[in-house]
Amino acid sequence: MEGKTEEEVQRYAEVFKERYTELNDYDRIIKNIEKGESKISRKDEIMKAIAKKMDRYKNPWLELKIQYGQNKGKLYNEECDRFLLCMVHKLGYGNWEELKSAFRMSPLFRFDWFVKSRTTQELARRCDTLIRLVEKENQECDERDRQARKDKKNMTPTKRPSSSSPAMDSPMQTPSKRGRRDGSAPSGKRRRR
Repeated sequence: MEGKTEEEVQRYAEVFKERYTELNDYDRIIKNIEKGESKISRKDEIMKAIAKKMDRYKNPWLELKIQYGQNKGKLYNEECDRFLLCMVHKLGYGNWEELKSAFRMSPLFRFDWFVKSRTTQELARRCDTLIRLVEKENQECDERDRQARKDKKNMTPTKRPSSSSPAMDSPMQTPSKRGRRDGSAPSGKRRRR
């Protein structure tokens, strides 16, 4: 909080927790606090999801792939979406003015008037769409990892075939079944020596 030290805020929070019921609209105030806390936790979840996506790539600014599914959209291209996610990762979720400025200053979008003319609300909406796609992809990736670990854990060593199978273990096969030494099938003609 601006103008207050951390100790002052901490003392106020302690007194507030003890005496908030003395306030007239304490129900409304508590709901606003809970709403604010849920927004903060959601923002943290979003930043963790984006960071998890970025960690899968050596250079996400160039290599990042987004699994659009069926809702790719026609207005934004993959390069724009990649830049948007990387900048949100760098600037933080909710810094829409800085994001808009980054698009305008980037040489990648020097002649892309569509992107440069987007409002902060439009960029925020596109970012929310991309975040939902990233969260879905992260969830699918986690599920695949869990399944792979489960399969690896349940995998038992394979047994060698038993010697009761005569076709597999018989070293003496007839020449017609064995074929030639070079691996080609017999032609039926005898070779001359």
